[in-house]
Amino acid sequence: MIRWGQGPNRPGEGLGRALGAGRRRARRARLRTGLFGAALLLCPGALLAAALLLQPGTVRSDRHVSAPVAQVVGIAGNDLTPADLDRVSGLGLHFVRSDFSWARTERKPGVYDFGPYLEFAREVHARGMRPLFILDYGNPVHTPFTRIQWRGRDERRTSPPVAPDQIAAYSKWAAAAAKAFAAYDPIWEVWNEPDHPRFWPPKPDAAAYGRMALAACQAIHSAGRAEVYGPAASKWVDGPFLTALAGSKAITCFDRISVHPYQMTGDAARDGALWDGLWHRIAAGGQVKTPRIANSEWGRPVVGRVDDQAQARYLVRTLVSALAAGVAPNIWYSWKDAGTDPSNDQHHFGLLLPDGSPKPAFLALQTMLRQVGTLRYACPVQRAGVEGAIFAADPQAGGSSVKALVWAKTGVARLEPGKIAPTGWKVSGLADMTGKPLEGGEQKLGNAPVYLRLVPEKTGAQPTLNCPERT
Repeated sequence: MIRWGQGPNRPGEGLGRALGAGRRRARRARLRTGLFGAALLLCPGALLAAALLLQPGTVRSDRHVSAPVAQVVGIAGNDLTPADLDRVSGLGLHFVRSDFSWARTERKPGVYDFGPYLEFAREVHARGMRPLFILDYGNPVHTPFTRIQWRGRDERRTSPPVAPDQIAAYSKWAAAAAKAFAAYDPIWEVWNEPDHPRFWPPKPDAAAYGRMALAACQAIHSAGRAEVYGPAASKWVDGPFLTALAGSKAITCFDRISVHPYQMTGDAARDGALWDGLWHRIAAGGQVKTPRIANSEWGRPVVGRVDDQAQARYLVRTLVSALAAGVAPNIWYSWKDAGTDPSNDQHHFGLLLPDGSPKPAFLALQTMLRQVGTLRYACPVQRAGVEGAIFAADPQAGGSSVKALVWAKTGVARLEPGKIAPTGWKVSGLADMTGKPLEGGEQKLGNAPVYLRLVPEKTGAQPTLNCPERT
């Protein structure tokens, strides 16, 4: 919940904090299944083994994101202050994802108080960004409490809306919010991770979520021009929930199908295969022929074997993979570390330390947006042990800048600029992940991304950008 000069907490606000804590604990559980991906960034042998095990196809470029990079990247975070939003905007991000609590905004049936969220939306919009609001979770005014067992603990949770009258109340609230916020161009996400028992207690139910989501999505669209995402699924690789939902009518209402790809590894070929598999799995449901995918939450905490440099590498490399797969927007979790406890992974997802000082991931994202933020994904680079992508300006808009962003696929590779540059182009400068200039010519390339500035070989020429063949 965003607090903009609010007084003491009102009744029920503790519920929102409890839900937020629940999201953090559930995220920790997902990460335990995703540590394999973190290891891939750190251990070349594991990376090669995974590649051989999965036998991934090459990254497809026919579905890549066509918008400039900076326009499809955002941040997640509650409690962001105006000063935080100034920094988010200054970084070049375009989306801010936040909870939008049903329980806090409807304390009496049919009476809505959107005040704090309206102020937040105005602040985000005034800085040229879009709010992405999660319409969450149950509301004791309409839905009863239930109990679940989670990691050996008995927990009291608010049930989701599943009965017809509950769905009607949730949909009416969502439509009222869409109408009230229309001037601020928000994106509405119907729930958060309904495939997880802590967020759809007592257990996930794709059919029940589909009925609720369809009603809410249609209500939002009927309230006016609005963009709706869902389901914000956490089990996006092979989860039965998303497979079942792909066959429901709800999937046809979403403007984008949102997932939380914490299982990405930073290996372009493997991540490309995962995104390709998701795309085909949703299409196989028969409801949507060409799924449009959004990455509404992804990240990696600095814990265990993942140091702050590994987090920075992971951010850049997985973002490139998502762009290659046509996934947008991409929302990094999160803006600022929640604490300093080294044993608590939930304290270490941020781009910033708790005192606001930048982590390497912040500097890596800042560099990426400065280097290629105004450019568009053009094609993959997969040759001679090197992978990455080439980005180019829109020539129809008078742009001519072309850059490559590459790293070693496994271990250390030899960076041969002449093999990276497309025919008719040459490398005129190199920079590391933080933007620091590097010496030209052949050199060793590790798992940290490097930027190559490409210019025409002939002065004054503007050759066609024919991407290098894969080897």
